Amino acid sequence: MPHIITQMAYRRQITRSAQKKWFRTINNPCNYYMIISCNEEKIGVINIKNINLTDQWGEGGLFIWDKKYWNTHIPVLASLCLLNFVFLELKITNKSFVKILKNNWQAIRYNQQLGYTLAPYQEKEKNQLYVLTLEDYILKTVKLRRAAQIISGDNQPPRLSG
Repeated sequence: MPHIITQMAYRRQITRSAQKKWFRTINNPCNYYMIISCNEEKIGVINIKNINLTDQWGEGGLFIWDKKYWNTHIPVLASLCLLNFVFLELKITNKSFVKILKNNWQAIRYNQQLGYTLAPYQEKEKNQLYVLTLEDYILKTVKLRRAAQIISGDNQPPRLSG
């Protein structure tokens, strides 16, 4: 998928055996990977990985391969579901980190809307680290979380199912 690979830090072709090997490394209690589906169609993956329970942080990621969903409300709903899950339900983290390529302006703006800010000393890095605290998430996403409740029609916070 050339339209995606240009926005990713890892750009090599992934073989089936490499994918299986990778899955074995992430299949543990410090990683949560979930399929994003819309109208019963699998369209992406969202995750928090390498959770550090002692320091209460994890690294988030979002990958939507179907371009028709990129500029819709679906990525935001998926992100809110994941962040509500780790921050408010599991309560296993109080910080989330994401890595974004310096020239991926769309991803930078998107994550800033969720409350992520550039971590210190990242200005010159190609793959920059952004941080989101629980407090910033609560403050910065009030309107987004309310809109998600309206879109869902059930007046409940965004949540995972499965």
